Amino acid sequence: MKLKPLKIRNLEAQYPVIQAGMGVRIGNATLAAATVKSGGFGTIASVGFGRIETSIDKYVGEVCDYLAQEIREARRLCDNQKPLGVNIMVALSTYKEFAEVCVKEKVDFIISGAGLPLPLPEYVGDADIALIPVISGGRALEVVVRCWLRKYNRKPDAIIIEGPKCGGHLGFAMEQIDDPESCSLDVLLAECKEVLSRYDIDVPILAAGEVATRDDVERFIDMGFDGVQVGTYFITAEEAGIDARSKEVFINATNDDVVIIKSPVGLPCRVLKTPLVKRVLSGGQESFRCPYHCLRTCNPKKVPFCIAKALLATWSGDVENGLYMCGCNIDSVKEIYPLQQFFDTLKD
Repeated sequence: MKLKPLKIRNLEAQYPVIQAGMGVRIGNATLAAATVKSGGFGTIASVGFGRIETSIDKYVGEVCDYLAQEIREARRLCDNQKPLGVNIMVALSTYKEFAEVCVKEKVDFIISGAGLPLPLPEYVGDADIALIPVISGGRALEVVVRCWLRKYNRKPDAIIIEGPKCGGHLGFAMEQIDDPESCSLDVLLAECKEVLSRYDIDVPILAAGEVATRDDVERFIDMGFDGVQVGTYFITAEEAGIDARSKEVFINATNDDVVIIKSPVGLPCRVLKTPLVKRVLSGGQESFRCPYHCLRTCNPKKVPFCIAKALLATWSGDVENGLYMCGCNIDSVKEIYPLQQFFDTLKD
């Protein structure tokens, strides 16, 4: 199969691949720029910049400045090529401010999930930015579409469907996660196409979940998707922004190491059973302070650990205290490799 370019709004990439905006600091300027230069949509994860544990009064300004710097650095690394965008979690308390940074820095697209991005068009206004909601089914998509059309006369420019086998935060009940075939990506695709058809919307639909090879890309395109989002498999790319010790954790893991926990975000979360997770599952309470409430949906007085602190530990290679999010295809992660190696497999 000859892979077609991915076109979203007025953007085009050589290959139908969007890099997932993985936080904290995995999807950084280096990985996003490398994705753009390799022929995909490169995505910066907005979460986790700044000094989360030490900044109080200046937190919002500081993290916004860091995000702006990261966008500029990515532009420099990819020689101002397109398409370069940012992933903004709805659950962030700085959601609006991050969207405004994206407008000011003129990013090409915004991906938004971990909640329904209902106010996003308001924050972006008439800026020429493609808006790509991340959804987990037809009902969620309809809520977004109806809100955007009614309040802002705006349609999504593409949608990403994250299935029940994705890594990190999941928009499904545990019953669905335990029975993934009930909400498999082909089922979700049919739901979402029906919703888009009723609202006369024709935009690209991307599949997210268990993509690691060209065969996976072709399988989803044959299923009716226009492209894919890749997360887990890109975590151990040379350009991914975490310490090599953390990359080795992913490389050495097997599917037997994968578990679901309740995240401080308030959603089920697929992770590796590393020392931190074992302590949490056994009822342990991690020590942390919360000088700034970075997640709207987190109650620091009730959660067993600080997810920001844990993901920063992953970034720095602190295996004992890190949180390692991954998808069901962790067995595909076997080495640290240059990102171009993956994209070379997509060539004709």
